[in-house]
Amino acid sequence: MTFLPDMSTTRILLVAINARYGHCAFAARSLLANLGPLRDQAALIESDLDAQPFQLAGEIAGREPLVVGFSVYLWNAGIVRETLTILRRVAPRLQIVLGGPEIVAVGAAAWRGLADVLVVGEGESAFRRICLEAVSAPLPNGQRDGDGAPTAMLSEPEDLSRLILPYDLYTADDIAHRTIFVEGSRGCPFQCSYCTSSGTGLRLVPLARLLPELDRLLERGVRAFRFLDRNLNASEPLACGLLDFFLARHPVRLQLHFEIMPCKLDDSLRQRLSAFPPGVLHLEIGVQTLNAAVARGIGRRVPNDTLLETLQFLARETRATLHADLIFGLPGEDEASFAAGFDQLVRSFDFPELQVNLLKRLPGTPLAGDARLDGLVFNPHPPYELLAGDVLNFAAISRLQQFARCWELVHNRGRFPRAAKLLWQAGTGSPFARYMALASRIHAAEGRLHALGVNRLAEHVTAFLQTECGLSAADAKAAVTADRAAT
Repeated sequence: MTFLPDMSTTRILLVAINARYGHCAFAARSLLANLGPLRDQAALIESDLDAQPFQLAGEIAGREPLVVGFSVYLWNAGIVRETLTILRRVAPRLQIVLGGPEIVAVGAAAWRGLADVLVVGEGESAFRRICLEAVSAPLPNGQRDGDGAPTAMLSEPEDLSRLILPYDLYTADDIAHRTIFVEGSRGCPFQCSYCTSSGTGLRLVPLARLLPELDRLLERGVRAFRFLDRNLNASEPLACGLLDFFLARHPVRLQLHFEIMPCKLDDSLRQRLSAFPPGVLHLEIGVQTLNAAVARGIGRRVPNDTLLETLQFLARETRATLHADLIFGLPGEDEASFAAGFDQLVRSFDFPELQVNLLKRLPGTPLAGDARLDGLVFNPHPPYELLAGDVLNFAAISRLQQFARCWELVHNRGRFPRAAKLLWQAGTGSPFARYMALASRIHAAEGRLHALGVNRLAEHVTAFLQTECGLSAADAKAAVTADRAAT
């Protein structure tokens, strides 16, 4: 658990529970940076999913703040709820403010008795107003209705030309050991129905403000930048400006992570993407589906020929590390359609990482409010995953989950780079069918696809290469042994 700044007592606390220790909470730092006259009276408590609610509540209550703000995400909602349950009993006068992607206006009742205010939308200005009011007129003893529903505050999108950028709040320890997040834009012009940014409109941080901040981070030793922007290419002028900035600064020493939409790329952007040395650019590409009708149904309007041509350009004419994303369970897409798209991507592009994710009905997305999809069954609790769709029942989704887990363990994690390819390249097997069969084999033998040691996994891969892929015992063992030695 880390603290920024290190103050024994403070009037305002921001609490960030990250998915892992190596991540820094950009949103919490931005809230802290934009507190105006209260910035020096505020502190940040930062932890990860190993945090114990009892310990976290103790750290918060021990500082006796007036206001505490939590950023609530898919991965930390449970820990936040448990921590608030304790705080309500040990610090009843504390004003609790919640924001983040999990906080939507229609969900206020779910936080009854646990929070006072829900900030729906971007929070810098709204949180500052709440804190100014709380500091000027703190609640006296006994005035809080502990069982009341929180007030939902709908915030306006921030003016990114005036927002205080938070990069000075990254510490030397952050820079030395953790992922540094930056942003060049907020919002998204695309209309993907499952996405919390769907149709939010695009706003840009002016390059004249952003680039000097990035320069200062470089001077402080940052060499890996992970951009939070939904799509690098949503604004090609912004994208070209950023890429030009990094190309002029010894790019071979850098690592830059961007998300990119596989739509048509202009020549100016293509030239810049092609100019980077090997391994500098890490591009996460949201493919999601290769079924054109399914893509239209979820608001994705990029024609398949454009999508595939863009993938071919990125794979063949840039030296970027490419990661792609697919979703299974999309309305209208059955197992055969998903398998065909998966096989096409694997055979054509051989991505080092191809994420396979189950559809989720995230709060605040168009998907969550689409009455046409009422027949679909989703888990009401985080991570809100699909349980039964229009063309996939629960049994089919369970099989696909096993497949996705197997693909993650064997291919995406890079433990078996040679054997992972041999699993589908030997003979004429479908990559999807081969990994589905391997998943079934492991599950039948182990009763699970989690908590498997790498050596046990290697035994299953070796046996499968022999029995299902036609390799000799010696060749199968040699491939897996070489992989294990290399990793």
